[in-house]
Amino acid sequence: MKTVVGFLSRAHGLNALNALVNSDRYKLKAVYTHALNPRSQDPKRGKRIDYDQYVRICSEGNIPLFAIDSKDQKIEVPECDFIVEISWRYLIPEYIVKKARLAAFGIHRGKLPEYAGAEPIKQALMKNENEIILSAHYLVPIIDHGETIISVSHPVNYDSSASFDDNIQRLRDEITPLFSKIMFMTFKIFESQVRT
Repeated sequence: MKTVVGFLSRAHGLNALNALVNSDRYKLKAVYTHALNPRSQDPKRGKRIDYDQYVRICSEGNIPLFAIDSKDQKIEVPECDFIVEISWRYLIPEYIVKKARLAAFGIHRGKLPEYAGAEPIKQALMKNENEIILSAHYLVPIIDHGETIISVSHPVNYDSSASFDDNIQRLRDEITPLFSKIMFMTFKIFESQVRT
């Protein structure tokens, strides 16, 4: 059984968390998430609406859960086979990345390097892209700049009867199940390299 440490947030991270909890091939050693909203979204930094779901799932699975809401918080991470990052707000330092024996990677909801950073779906729609690309990439010292390991596409199917923002939200919802899919695909890539 391979061990995993997750830096997971939002619905996309919940999708990966649920998939890992229900897997008999992977064991979560720890989960790090954000309990508070980002200042850009909520100046008062209220509790995230999905935080209690993280607490419940991790509690039921006896998985250590840590809330990280400042880039200055010191994080101690156990050694593991994989580190996976989804919708994480901060740069993951190299001392943490090195804790992964096989790979430390992030999953970004945009084609890299073209749509690195915030709001990649919005960026893609503004450029009239026909598909949204989810990219699994190595974690490096610059956010979303690691080499792409694997990618998965999803058709945009822009709905002109809906608002621009509604199209963005629909696409976010539609791609959520793809996060666990690309995560497991990435695990298999590295596991097959170990066997050869």
